[in-house]
Amino acid sequence: MSTTLAPEQRADAWSAVAEAYHRFSQQVTCPFAEDAARLVRMGAGTRVLDVAAGTGNFAFAAARRGARVLATDFAPGMIARLEEEARAAGLSMETAVMDGQALDLPDRSFEVVASIFGLLFFPDPDKGIHEMLRVLVPGGRALISTWAPPPRGEMSRLMGLAMAAALPDPPPAAAPSGPPPWARLGDAEALRTRLLDNGFANAHVVELRHVWVFDELAQFTETMPRAAPPAVALFATLTSTQRSAFVRAIEDDFRARQGDGPYALTHDAMIAVATAPAR
Repeated sequence: MSTTLAPEQRADAWSAVAEAYHRFSQQVTCPFAEDAARLVRMGAGTRVLDVAAGTGNFAFAAARRGARVLATDFAPGMIARLEEEARAAGLSMETAVMDGQALDLPDRSFEVVASIFGLLFFPDPDKGIHEMLRVLVPGGRALISTWAPPPRGEMSRLMGLAMAAALPDPPPAAAPSGPPPWARLGDAEALRTRLLDNGFANAHVVELRHVWVFDELAQFTETMPRAAPPAVALFATLTSTQRSAFVRAIEDDFRARQGDGPYALTHDAMIAVATAPAR
């Protein structure tokens, strides 16, 4: 059986995009991280763990509320970018390079554990959920966010349109074979059931939408190909002519629908909130 990891499952691939991902996340994932912080009680001294923290949006939201935060990620480049941002913001928190599927942390040591658009990329999401539960105190809360699956969300439509322009006659191997791996957690009831099956006492899922507004199309077309390993890997397979067709299709679509801007792109996501048993 092959053990080859997808680009989004490799620490080095995430480290390589840390700077571009940070810029992207400020516009796209940060609003959902702020929503997640409102869905649990956090205050001075609350022990909070951010798993697969990326460049730290949820960790910062918790730290601003006075929580004692440990931010972890398996990509050293992400942790380095997070630490830089924390210093600039004057926020105090601990950081560690750590695999979310095997947390090097004691049992029952945090009141809140979150994974904001991180768990969806794990090779084994159930291991990640189990680890989150393991390190929670009895009655502690877990937060897990994931994108709504295609066809929901404008990003999926745009990417499909652009790929059709870049590869009008794709070879059979390039044809989509089903939903992308990150969409595994995209059904709200299935995500709730998965959390219960992994030992949580109860869970609910909140569905949300946010909008990214930008004045220039280049703010999107120049950021998107560099912001995450799957996008980097995709663009590496395209010729310069195909890349131009890809970008041109996106620009034409935006201008046809939204004129000369400002431009708006909506993102649909879900945040699950689960409670550890009071054992």
